[in-house]
Amino acid sequence: MSRQSSTMGQDFPSSSASNMPSVYDTYLCREPADDVPMLIRNGPDEYTASLRTLQRSADYFAERDRVRAVERLQLEMARLHVQFNQWERAARVLVPLWQTLSWRRAGWWNLLEEVDWLLRKCALCVQDAETLISVEWELCNEFLTPRQDHDYEFAKALTGMKLPESPPKAIIRAESTLSCVSTTFAFSAPEGNVGEPLSSQLTLSSQAHKKSPPIVISHVEVVVEGGLKSFRVKHDTTNAPGTSLRAGQIQVQHVELRRGSLEPSSMPSSPLVAQGLSMFGTADLTLAPGTTKALSFDHVPRDAGEVEVASITLYVKEDDFGMEYVVTEDDQMHQATFWIQHDSGVSQKRLKSGRSNMIKILPKPPKLRIELRDIMPAYFSDEDISINLLVTNEEDDETDVTLDARLLGPPESVPKISWTFDEETRGSLVESDIDEMPKRADSLLPARRLGKMQRSEKQKLVVHIQANSEPAEYLLEVKADYSLFSDPETPVSKVSSVNIIIVRPFEASCNFLPLFCSEAWPSYFDGSHLDEGSDSSEIEKQTPSGLIQQWSLTSKLTSVAEVPLIIDSLEPRVLEVHEGAVCKISSAAKNTPEVPLIPPHDLQERNHVVKVQKLDLEDRRATFLDLQLEVRWHRDGSLAPPTITPIAIPELVIPFGEPRVLATARNGEAPSGVIHLDYIIENPSMYTLTFTLSMETSEEFAFSGVKNVSVQLVPLSRHKVQYNVMPLVKGVWISPQFRVYDTHFHKILKVNATEGVRLDKRGVSVWVDADG
Repeated sequence: MSRQSSTMGQDFPSSSASNMPSVYDTYLCREPADDVPMLIRNGPDEYTASLRTLQRSADYFAERDRVRAVERLQLEMARLHVQFNQWERAARVLVPLWQTLSWRRAGWWNLLEEVDWLLRKCALCVQDAETLISVEWELCNEFLTPRQDHDYEFAKALTGMKLPESPPKAIIRAESTLSCVSTTFAFSAPEGNVGEPLSSQLTLSSQAHKKSPPIVISHVEVVVEGGLKSFRVKHDTTNAPGTSLRAGQIQVQHVELRRGSLEPSSMPSSPLVAQGLSMFGTADLTLAPGTTKALSFDHVPRDAGEVEVASITLYVKEDDFGMEYVVTEDDQMHQATFWIQHDSGVSQKRLKSGRSNMIKILPKPPKLRIELRDIMPAYFSDEDISINLLVTNEEDDETDVTLDARLLGPPESVPKISWTFDEETRGSLVESDIDEMPKRADSLLPARRLGKMQRSEKQKLVVHIQANSEPAEYLLEVKADYSLFSDPETPVSKVSSVNIIIVRPFEASCNFLPLFCSEAWPSYFDGSHLDEGSDSSEIEKQTPSGLIQQWSLTSKLTSVAEVPLIIDSLEPRVLEVHEGAVCKISSAAKNTPEVPLIPPHDLQERNHVVKVQKLDLEDRRATFLDLQLEVRWHRDGSLAPPTITPIAIPELVIPFGEPRVLATARNGEAPSGVIHLDYIIENPSMYTLTFTLSMETSEEFAFSGVKNVSVQLVPLSRHKVQYNVMPLVKGVWISPQFRVYDTHFHKILKVNATEGVRLDKRGVSVWVDADG
């Protein structure tokens, strides 16, 4: 404000505000006319005082890492230097600011333009050719607003400057400028092999102003670290296309790299570029605004290891000056696509994620081929898996081959694997490995020597895997170690692997319901079963003489496989019976389905009768059964032996010490529609129990039989109550409400559904046929 105020206000005395001209307002702060003279009277002039204030402010914000605030203050300092024609001081402030400017990375082009034009003016005044070349290179970028009075021909960058005797040369780093030409590099694949052709591509794109002349790159140098040689591409229009590119167009040129040596005069002066390049090629490096040129190369790696493009340098050589534009950052060299030339035009191929300027060179690939054939998407638990191997010698010479196989997976559940062991096979096993076979882990096979294989010869082998019961995923790895007869000292290996996925073929659920056992219970008053001279161990060995119960086991087997399977059998097996009892399991009538094939995600149901009898008549402990389902099955169309898959069944509990009520129903023959409903009351206790029985009337049916009655059951006895039910409705479930009250234990007994009835939320229900 002080600098912009008119100096005429200084002629008026400061003691009287009324003497001030009317053009000034009255502020609480000091008047501008009094402000500047006071600074001058106190010592330093306005320039020095303002500069010190800006410097102190910049130091303050620098201590607090306020980068953009520091840059803004440095720009103010440069403006102050320029205002007082201190060009050298302004250049010393602007050059480091321009090289590290955060506004460039943030895309604040208006602020960047101001710094560029201010630095250009300073460079002209102080005759700094290198800075002027660097700024002109950035001003040519199309992101910056062009000025009508400025010539954007880069070859005239030093116009208006007194040229030195030797042409100046500027070195520009890509990370410190907004370049008007960008360059990227990509290998066609993330991996390559020694001795095999490898493609790469160098892309040059112009972002210059649309109306600016083309930029000619004199040559490009690519420095490579690793097993590939660095190379140079020179500008040459001899083989250039006849038609020029328009803005937005892409041109793909194949550049043939040849061996050669560089003249000392043509060696790069930049320390960022490696010396002694031995490969070179030529291409048209003229870049019109908005165009892109992709230079494709073919390499043949000679050494294995990692190869990385360390730097790309663009050289521009004009009559008055030279320039080197150096790219060393990976993100600036990254290229996401690979340009491919076709007869119909140019297409692009998306490259895999990763650093495009880096490739891993692998050793020369073996030509022995190992095929793991007929691999299924998934195998099933407990299945005997056969993996067919086909080994083909595609080398140009005879080979001596030895095979190893191993199965990788969870160490606690790796299945056993084996070769096909016949006389011929055992003779082909390595002798030292035969002796070690019992000591080996299940996941590792003994080495098998195939011996001499002629060129193009094939051999077939089989690896057997006995899958475990638990699902898992394994990796079968087959490794061939061999050598060529022409070079026996050089070992070569080939590894082929495949995932072996093992899943469960089935899921099962079981329903365990009581049944009425028609066999008579032992009499409590019969003492023939007693033997006072026998101990408990002998009682367990004698013929069972205790209570008998019969239960229905319904197994529902669901296929979770994606292929149809043939169920040969489904049988429950007794693993263990606890608490002094014996168990027998038999199949129910009509237990075998008409079609043994079970489609994917389909269900089959099997019924079995479980008969349990206590060893001792006086034993009232509950019995616990440990069972499992054994499913015998095979694949549809397979001739292999059936597979047995065990499925665990939750522990079954059979109570023997409490009274229970069983309900059964059957349709009567005469009169038609009558349902015979039987209730069996069991008293397995050692007490005489009294039960009160009642049948409630219903609007759904009429019945004949006792409505209310009390019965007494002596120990170890059963009593049957029969009802004839005449339904009054059809095609529905009816629910007779039969209640049994235990007067001894003062509770109502639950009625268990058996044959011909079901148990739902209303109790025991009976189905009435619609046409009955």
